Amino acid sequence: EFKPQELASLAWSFTKANCREPELFAALAVGAAARLGEFTPKALGETAWLKGRVYAKRLGEFAPQGLANLAWAYAAGGQPAPALFDALAAEATPRLAEFKPQELASLAWSFATAGHAAPALFDGLASRLSVLVGELFTAQGLSNTAWAFAAAGRPSPALFARLAAEATPRLSEFKPQEL
Repeated sequence: EFKPQELASLAWSFTKANCREPELFAALAVGAAARLGEFTPKALGETAWLKGRVYAKRLGEFAPQGLANLAWAYAAGGQPAPALFDALAAEATPRLAEFKPQELASLAWSFATAGHAAPALFDGLASRLSVLVGELFTAQGLSNTAWAFAAAGRPSPALFARLAAEATPRLSEFKPQEL
């Protein structure tokens, strides 16, 4: 019998590999639902999309990475979950100072990919990312961040100026699809 973290890792791995196996996911959903109370916030975030729900009261237990991972799992898995994205935005927005740059970029990408409007979250992300854009940002991170804000219809002039200033001297680092 799988332990909760093993169920979570299996679900995350198949999602990350973009490998859709409906029978496996159905079995994982049954196994995860039966043992929901045993899951850590990280494991819960990695498997929550299997059943298409998560209890918003538990989001406060999530570390910033767990919130970003949960948003990514739903967005990457193409799982519609407007109530979850509302709860994620409400939990993440006042805690943005706790997030690492990559986690912030991942949140922006996830909300944009899901097509979920969260103006206050995007305003907070733009403000925070404008300060952090040079820290540990890869070419892909710069590109994904610009894409997310454009796709979400939230182009922040200050953020885009910082992204441009960071990207311009590093254009040789970008892959063609990142330009």
